[in-house]
Amino acid sequence: MLFKWIAVFAISATLAETIELAFPQNGDNFCPSQEVTAQVIQPQSMASTVQVGIALGIANCENGSCPDPADGLGSYLYAGPWTSEAMGLLMGPAIFTLTHFCLIGADWYPFLEFRNATVNIK
Repeated sequence: MLFKWIAVFAISATLAETIELAFPQNGDNFCPSQEVTAQVIQPQSMASTVQVGIALGIANCENGSCPDPADGLGSYLYAGPWTSEAMGLLMGPAIFTLTHFCLIGADWYPFLEFRNATVNIK
C-alpha cells in the first residue's frame, strides 16, 4: 500500500510540469481581428507520456471575475493551423485558456490540465 502512495506522489510531482503557456501572458492586449500565435512549452518529463492534444479557448470576464476553465472554454480556438476566429467577444478583460490532455506512465494514466492568461480585448 505504501508503494502505491509513493507512486501516486511521484506521478503527481511529474504532472505538475507537463506544459506551460508562454504566450499570451497575463495583461497582454489583443484586438478582435488580430492574428495571435499561442506559445506552448513542454518541459522534459520524468514519466513516459503520449500527447493526445490541446485545445485553446477564450471567454470574456464579467464583473471582474473570469470563468473557471474547468467549467468551459468559451469560444474555442481549434488546435492546429490558426484559421479560426473567436466570435462574440466583448471589449475588456478575457481569459485565454490552453487545455492539454495526455496519457502518462507505464499504465497510461489519463491527465487533463489547464493553463490560462487574463488578456484585454481592445
